[in-house]
Parts: sequence; C-alpha cells; structure tokens
Amino acid sequence: MMKILLNILIVCVFSFGQVLEASAQKAPKKNKQIEAVKMGFIAGRLQLSADEAKAFWPVYTQYQTEYNQLLVEKRKNRAANINNAEKAVDDDFYYDTKLLELKKSYRNNFRKILPAEKLKKLYQAERDFREELIKQLKNRKNAN
Repeated sequence: MMKILLNILIVCVFSFGQVLEASAQKAPKKNKQIEAVKMGFIAGRLQLSADEAKAFWPVYTQYQTEYNQLLVEKRKNRAANINNAEKAVDDDFYYDTKLLELKKSYRNNFRKILPAEKLKKLYQAERDFREELIKQLKNRKNAN
C-alpha cells in the first residue's frame, strides 16, 4: 500500500509540470494546483497519523499563507527598488530575516504536533519538492 501511494505521489509530482503550462490568467488556479500537489507530496513523506494530520494541516496551511505573503512583498519591493541597489540589498536582508523569524516561530508550533523525526522529514520534503519544481520549470523552458 505504501509503495502504491508513493508511486502515485511521484506521478503527481512529475505531472505537475503540465499544470505550469496554464495561462497567466489562470495563475491563482495554477498556484492552488501546485499547492495541492505539494501537500500530497508532503503527506506521502510524513505518513501522518489521523490525529497528527488533524492538528498539522491547518497550522501548515497558515504557515504557507504567511510565508507566501512575505515572498510576494519581497518580490514587490525588489521590483520597486530596481534602480536603488543599496535599498534593494537592505530590503532583501529585511525580508530574509522576516522569513527566518516566521520559520522559527512555526517550527515551535510544529514541534507541538510532530515528533522531531517527522519535522525533519517535513523540511526535507519541502526542499525536495522545491528542487523538483525548479527542475521541471527548467525542463519546460529548455523544451520551448
């Protein structure tokens, strides 16, 4: 059963590249689809119990929302400061610090829900998913 679930998740991860081909007008839907695939990927890696899942997913969803909001703000500020290198560097450090503070804050929340080994797997799964996403984007770009 575990192998079947893992295989399904792997297929989902590799097929998410198709989701990325959606038009720019469908960006919010595309982002939701990517997030759904990401959650499936993480769920497959963590193998949460029912109680863990019930407590974990609302907290993780809130964390992702706050994290993504900071990333959007960081990108907007970077674009606004394109002609002011000093301010751009200062703002990058500011937002990197805010992102790290957010991660630390939620790490404490996750520790209340997950054992250390699953928390370690969570962070590894996030990195693995991000690497796979970048790889798929590069492959799509090179194919076009």
